[in-house]
Amino acid sequence: MENVNKILFVNACMRGPERSRTWKLCQTFLNACKNRWPEAEIRERDLTASPLPVLTTELDDRRHQRFPENPRDPMFDPAHEVAQADLVVIGAPYWDLTFPAALKVYLEWASMLGITFRYTQEGQQVGMSRAGALVYLTTAGGPIGDQNYGFQYLQGLGRMLGIPEARCVAAENLDVWGCDPESIVEEARERAIRLAQNL
Repeated sequence: MENVNKILFVNACMRGPERSRTWKLCQTFLNACKNRWPEAEIRERDLTASPLPVLTTELDDRRHQRFPENPRDPMFDPAHEVAQADLVVIGAPYWDLTFPAALKVYLEWASMLGITFRYTQEGQQVGMSRAGALVYLTTAGGPIGDQNYGFQYLQGLGRMLGIPEARCVAAENLDVWGCDPESIVEEARERAIRLAQNL
């Protein structure tokens, strides 16, 4: 990825900067991105500070009615953020095999017909995001292994929205007796830096 002008950081690190190990991993990756693309703008969507409402049938009907009248209405901001980013970075802890509910709510708001995806006359779904990659950063107290269902969901959603590549950096087993959490996090930070350098 050579031309990265806009980086979207979706912050679902629910424990905040003081306590969240995921947030610290995200900062390492974003700092490496700043070093690689010094002119890039990083826009943060902090889901811990301003959670979005659950997308009910009533709200979904309202947004589809409002879109033709005012496609720049603030209710469409999540979709425009994802559509206009060159790189989407998502940070979330590994909770209950996926990620916190606030992130799922955001992704539902970001998946908007006419902004992040469309249909052809033949009924084929086409993604509209210009992002070249989605990067998912997560930490877990125990093992993740092949149960990284949050990342698998993001891979599929990314393809739906037109993002061709999804990558994950995870620090696992941070609360397992006998493991060294500091060395595990440090190794994950090194992988995050290499990823930013080689995207």
